[in-house]
Amino acid sequence: MNKLIKHLQKRWQIYGLETLVVIVGILVAFSLDSWNENRKNELKERRILRELAQNLNQNIQVFEQNIKGQENFVRRIDIILDFLENDKPYEDSLAFHFRTLIYLEQITITASAYETLKSVGFDLIQSDDLRTEIIDLFGYTYPRSSNLVRDVALQRYSTKDLMMDKYFRVNKERTKSLPTDYPTLQQDHQFINWIYGIRAWKIGVIEQNQMLSESSKSLLENVNGYLEE
Repeated sequence: MNKLIKHLQKRWQIYGLETLVVIVGILVAFSLDSWNENRKNELKERRILRELAQNLNQNIQVFEQNIKGQENFVRRIDIILDFLENDKPYEDSLAFHFRTLIYLEQITITASAYETLKSVGFDLIQSDDLRTEIIDLFGYTYPRSSNLVRDVALQRYSTKDLMMDKYFRVNKERTKSLPTDYPTLQQDHQFINWIYGIRAWKIGVIEQNQMLSESSKSLLENVNGYLEE
């Protein structure tokens, strides 16, 4: 009887050890798979964030160019208003400045990395704060500002023909708007008010681009800081 008990105990120890080895093996394999998956996600996350940083740099350049361009337009509009409101005689350079009144404003956004991130899932970004900031800028702020500028610009542009065709003809190169009745134009307060409206809108476009530039720089700084960790 004692021999039987000892035999059973010995067999249990052997099989128990084998079971433990199997369980440990499974756990190790599972841990390796999990580590490999996490590593793949981490590499994917960093690849997308590097592309996102490139997108942000491109957008910042566009915003800064827009600011400079619109500031130049405002200066040219101020020249027009100075001539009209102070009854200054017509000069040929005005034909170039008048052309400023018909340019259509727009904001172009580069967002390829965000679209990729959206397709693979935002949870790929491990930092909650960074993920929220990315979604807020690319998913809400960028589209809202871009659509606002587009819609208002189109609305204002729809009145262009009514106002411009009344007093101007375009040269064959379409680089200048030549006034057909400059003295009457100087006395048309509706037309002058329309120009003031364009000036105010361009200031608004400048402010939109400044806001987008600052928001993009802030996110870019946070992305680069995250990548350096």
